[in-house]
Amino acid sequence: MPETMRSRVLAKVYGQSLDLRSAAAQIGLSVADLNEEFGVRPLDAERRLYAVLVCSESLPAGPFSDPKIAPFGPPRKRTKG
Repeated sequence: MPETMRSRVLAKVYGQSLDLRSAAAQIGLSVADLNEEFGVRPLDAERRLYAVLVCSESLPAGPFSDPKIAPFGPPRKRTKG
């Protein structure tokens, strides 16, 4: 995966003993589309759930998002107590 990649996405993959090649095959990408430094990271070993870091430009268009985290709704008025 190129060092100059602008955006990345975490992808969930499942399996018993995963390496980059099998994780890439699961999500339909090549190993070059995954961040080799990040590797395959366990999220929930009991459920065999892992994460890989993917170049977002390699993914098909879809319902992916990386929203900014901000307060929801108008600011609350503080009451003097």
